[in-house]
Amino acid sequence: MNAISMQEWIARNNSTPGVLALGVYAPGKTSLVESCTATFGSDAIEKAWRAVTETISVLQLNRFPTARFRFVYSQVFVHCERRRDGACLGVFAQRMLSDGELDRLVSEFQSI
Repeated sequence: MNAISMQEWIARNNSTPGVLALGVYAPGKTSLVESCTATFGSDAIEKAWRAVTETISVLQLNRFPTARFRFVYSQVFVHCERRRDGACLGVFAQRMLSDGELDRLVSEFQSI
């Protein structure tokens, strides 16, 4: 995974309506996470992303499927999508995020 291209991709998509934060995790590499709204501070998103990445490791260790999964809390969800190389995208979003926008984000991530 090219960290620079991932940073550029996150920067291009951080104003997507309904997206609160974007994160990318690759085993053995530094995670990237960026808050996309002032109401979701960088400390909060970093802690939440750390919990998600630890959960990914636990799920994989216990042989749960991790290609696609979602955490839901009230009106917010974290959609996670894993590529074949092990890199995982996390989209923290409001439920109002359209399926089309989520599909676009996932498709672009898969092609990077």
